[in-house]
Parts: sequence; structure tokens; C-alpha cells
Amino acid sequence: MAEESVIENLQLLLNNVGIDSIVTIPDVKKLMLKHEKRRRIPNENDTTNPILKAFLKRMNDYTSRNRAKYGFGDYHSYDEMVQWMKDIEYHYPSMAKTYSIGRTHEGREIVGIKIGNPIHRTDKRIVWIDGGIHAREWAAVHTALYFIDQLISDYGVDPKITAYIDTLNFYITPVLNPDGFEYSQSEDSPQTRFWRKNRGPKTCFKDHWRRERCCSGVDLNRNFDFHWGETGSSNDICSEIYQGTSAFSEPESRAVRDKMFSPELYGKVDAFITLHTYSQMWIHPYNHQRRSVPADINDLELVGKQGVKALEKVYGTKYRFGTGADILYPSAGGSDDWAKAKANVKYVFLLELRPGEEEWDGFLLDRRQLIPTGRETWAGVQVVIDAVMDAQSTVTSGPIHVSDSKGACKDQAMWCNSWIETNSGLCQSSYTYMSQYCARSCSFC
Repeated sequence: MAEESVIENLQLLLNNVGIDSIVTIPDVKKLMLKHEKRRRIPNENDTTNPILKAFLKRMNDYTSRNRAKYGFGDYHSYDEMVQWMKDIEYHYPSMAKTYSIGRTHEGREIVGIKIGNPIHRTDKRIVWIDGGIHAREWAAVHTALYFIDQLISDYGVDPKITAYIDTLNFYITPVLNPDGFEYSQSEDSPQTRFWRKNRGPKTCFKDHWRRERCCSGVDLNRNFDFHWGETGSSNDICSEIYQGTSAFSEPESRAVRDKMFSPELYGKVDAFITLHTYSQMWIHPYNHQRRSVPADINDLELVGKQGVKALEKVYGTKYRFGTGADILYPSAGGSDDWAKAKANVKYVFLLELRPGEEEWDGFLLDRRQLIPTGRETWAGVQVVIDAVMDAQSTVTSGPIHVSDSKGACKDQAMWCNSWIETNSGLCQSSYTYMSQYCARSCSFC
């Protein structure tokens, strides 16, 4: 990416040394504004205006049962996201609670939301989901928020989602790098929009030509304590993949470590899913070097490949599957490798979302693709959650049938009859969940 003022000289320099070049994006700022600039929306309460109603429908293309409303057809600020999660906590106190895993360099709380029923239980197995470890990856943040909405909206309506929330605890932190994310939204300049690192303090130094340079920030996904400082990272603070002064030198990466190792979570996390953009890849450990995989690679491949199939089935979006080192590039010090090797999580996946790797403007995902991206990714992620649920069923030795004092079995969910009325084949098609929660209505006992 080059400033307009230097393009002519840059072209002359390339021509002089015999390097062919093409311009892939003539005006990056113009493209940013087209895809991402927040829209000025008319009065949404004016439902008598048919043109307005049609506009809002096209803009959002999404109806949520969630009582805490959020505009999923657009990008939002970090403060708006946090407020929405707090609204969910207010409306659904029995199954949702916000938390902070720590503070950033600039003092922002790193806020997430726990979802589980009942919310006070801490003995359940856990699914961890995060996004936004890289500031410029806005679509990853949006997708994590979409997952939250799906869990909240479908509880009591979809027996599968209801079983998830009754059986597991979900910890979803949409933005691990709030400072960087807010900075990337602060100006319309491409240099600001494409910021990747956190906002660690500025360091000034003399380079090889005795020029003073001042740079800041650490790539948080190179700052975890697994093969830290090796291939795919840099000790140059001006590099986009600067690894930091040591493993866990940054408050944001330490916050993830401390939360994962807290008594509340340690030893209970069965799935760790971290969302990134872009390239359309479903990545499993290990990523620090090529042809390096965990001992349970067969389990990871089975679940991961099923997840890819489920994702692709929604819109036909094609994903590649493998380690990052083998299908993208080696990168040491990542959170996913650390979660597998050091936190001992069974199912660890890094998802590189839309668009495909052939796109030059991939970080600028058009708002019209936000909801489809969320939908297809959620379909894939549910395969991972199903694997965690299946492991739970094995531990509990099969379906749970609750009996009353007279020995007659009971349903554990109050919505069983309405579910079955809506879908007469549900008892068999979702046997694992229905036998556990609707044993009586399905005549399983």
C-alpha cells in the first residue's frame, strides 16, 4: 500500500530495476468507505413508511428473538458491543453474565459473556470462543457476537441449542484487543484501518541508517508461550508480527492465560475456537512448523472436517483444512497452539473467515456478507460443540431419564410438546438431546 504522493516515483523505481507491477486497488480509502462506513439510518420507529421498512429489512436481513437488540447488518463500536452484552445480562439473568478477563494497555476492560443455565453453575464443561485478537479483523468480531445471539435467541426454541446451554458453559470474548480495534475505527485512513497489533507503548530508536524510528504495538497472536519467538514472528517492533519482549509480555495475552488457568475454567475447557479473517481456512494445531500435529490428530481431523462440510453446506463457501503452517504459513506463539499444548484443550481450532485468500481487500468485508458469514460459521462451529456434547453423553453413560416419586419418567424441558408439534420426527433425528430432555414426550421411558 502506497501513498498517492509517492506512487509515480515508486513506479519509476520498480521500472528501473525491472520489476513488473500492477495496481490491485486504486483507492483503498474509497473502498473502505463503500464497504464499511456506518450508515445514517432514518427513524426506525416510523413503521408506517413502507420504503423505510423495506430498507431496514434489506439492511439487516435478520430477525432475532433476543430481547436485547443489535444491528447485525452493520459494524459497531466496542462500547456498543459491551452495552449489548450487558443488555443481554439484564434481560436473561438466569443464563447470561458478563465478565472481564483483564485490562488493556490503555485501560479498557476486555469484556466477554458467559452463557449457561443455570448461570451460577461452575462444574460444567466449557466452550471458549474469542475474536478480535487482531484489530483489523472486524468480521471475526461480528461473528463472535452472532454466536452469542444464536445461543440466547434459540434457547427454549431449538432443542439442540437448549441442550447446549443446559449442559455446557460458553465463554465468549468477542474482542480480545479492544485498544487496537477502537484505534482501527478511529480514522478513515487505510494505515489506521489496517492496524493489526495492540496499542502497546511507543519505542523510538536509530535504524541502520541512523534515522530515528518510532513504532508501537505487539502482535498478540505471537505473544503466547508456545515456541515463542520462533518462525513466523519478528523481534522488530515495527513489524506487524512483532512478538513482544517475552512471552506474555502484553496484558491482553496474559488476560487470556489467567482466565484459562483460573479455578473457574482450568481443566474444564473442551473446545477453544478463535476467530480470524481472512482466507476461508479451518486450522488446527500445530502452526509453529510444518508437518507438526498433536497426538490426537485423528479426533481433530474428524471433527474439523465435519465442521467444514457443515459450513460449506449453508452457502457453498469453500474452506481449506489443515495446520496453518501447512496451508498458510508457519507462525509461532499463537493462542491456539498454546491452548492445545499448555492448557490441554481437546478441540482447538482457528477459523479464518470470509473472503477467500485470493481477495486483495479481504479485511474490508462488505456489510452484506456479515450475516451470511455468521450463519455459515455457526453451522460449522456447532459440529465442534456436538463433539463436546457427545463426550458428555459418554461420561454420563447415556440418556438421563428423570423419574418422579411414582417411578414415571419426566421431561426435563418445558418446551418438549411444542418442539414435537413443530417437527414430528424430532425425537429420532435429535435422539441424543431429546432422550435427555424430552424422554416422556418422546416415549423413551
